[in-house]
Order: sequence, then C-alpha cells, then structure tokens
Amino acid sequence: MSDQESNKSLCRQFFAALGSYDQAGLEEILSDDVRFNVPGTASIPGQFSGDQLPLILKLLSALCPAGIRFDIRQLTAEDNRVSCMVDGHGLLADGGEYNNYYHFLIEIENGKIRATHEYMDTLLVEKLFKPLLVAMEAGQNAD
Repeated sequence: MSDQESNKSLCRQFFAALGSYDQAGLEEILSDDVRFNVPGTASIPGQFSGDQLPLILKLLSALCPAGIRFDIRQLTAEDNRVSCMVDGHGLLADGGEYNNYYHFLIEIENGKIRATHEYMDTLLVEKLFKPLLVAMEAGQNAD
C-alpha cells in the first residue's frame, strides 16, 4: 500500500472513531502532540490539543448522543496531507437532524495524525454548540 493510500486509510479510521466517540480508537491514531485547528468566529474556533479530546467528545456526544455518521465524499492525498470532503449527519439530542458539511485537511507524520484543520458551517456550529458550552461552563450536565 502506498503512503498516500495508508494516509487515506488512517483518515477513514479517524472519521469512524470520531463519529462513534471512540476515545481509545482516536488515541491510537493521533500523535502525542496532535493539534485540532478550527478557524472561524464561532464558539469553538481556535487550536485544541489532544489533552482536550475528552471535552471535544463530550460536546459531540451531548449534541448527537447516538453518534455522527461521517460520509466521506472525497479523499485526496499528497505528501503527508489528506484533503477530506465529508458530510456529517446525526440525530440531535432534541430529536432534530444534524447535517453539516466539512473540509478537513489532515496532516500525518510517522503513521499518526499530527494536525487537523477543520472547515465547516460555522453558523450551524454556533447555534448548536454555544448552549452546550455555556451549560458546561456553568457546571451543568450538558446531556
């Protein structure tokens, strides 16, 4: 298997583990110094470290308790990078539907993901995540 095909396979593993909130599965494929980059002006922009993975998974599971199905539309690999066009679908905790469309640029080093750059509908993220973040900061249960 070529490096590009191995990198694409790693990205497929990433989306499967992320969508099922599989922390152990994610930790196996993420580098120790992984960085999650979310540009934009919504409630969750910025750079996050692997230490914040439990919080990220807690937010996602509060949003869509049954998980998020990530449908990969396109993967393009070059050097140590994979461009991933992905659709995310899930059932919201309030019974509504979650549908977001993403572009991830994933950087890979030594067979592990070292960085993600995630672009999505930031207005949707603001609408859905802000109440969860406020509840968590207030010490409430975000479920």
